[in-house]
Amino acid sequence: MKTEKNFLKGSYTVEASVVVTVTMLVLASLILCTFYIHDRAAIQGIVCEAASVGSIFSTEEERKQAAQEVIGRMEESRFLGSRNLNGNAASGKREVTAQGSAEYPVPGFAAKYLSDGSLEIHKSWTSRIVDPADAIRKIKGAGELLTGGDS
Repeated sequence: MKTEKNFLKGSYTVEASVVVTVTMLVLASLILCTFYIHDRAAIQGIVCEAASVGSIFSTEEERKQAAQEVIGRMEESRFLGSRNLNGNAASGKREVTAQGSAEYPVPGFAAKYLSDGSLEIHKSWTSRIVDPADAIRKIKGAGELLTGGDS
């Protein structure tokens, strides 16, 4: 009878050690996934902001410079694990494009075989350039065509 009680107490210890180990691994994985998702969202936000800021200026050089300033702040942002942050912006006559990339290291020996030890993050955004004065002129012109020139 005494050995059965000792056996039961020992089995609880073994079960608890397995459950606690698995629980800790799952929690650590969830935290790492959350950090990865945060960094992806942060890069996407910076890229969107850069393209949007770049689209409000009138000359291509001003647009590119404004977008590059926002991209330059990427390295100052608070990333939770990403390394090798890169970003660039390009401006054309009709649109501004911004791109950002980073590497998120994945710890553990199994991850090194599955993902070469890191996950790649690539984000880009394109914003069309809209000239408000030109749009207003076109609307007024269409209105004059429809009404026959009457105000």
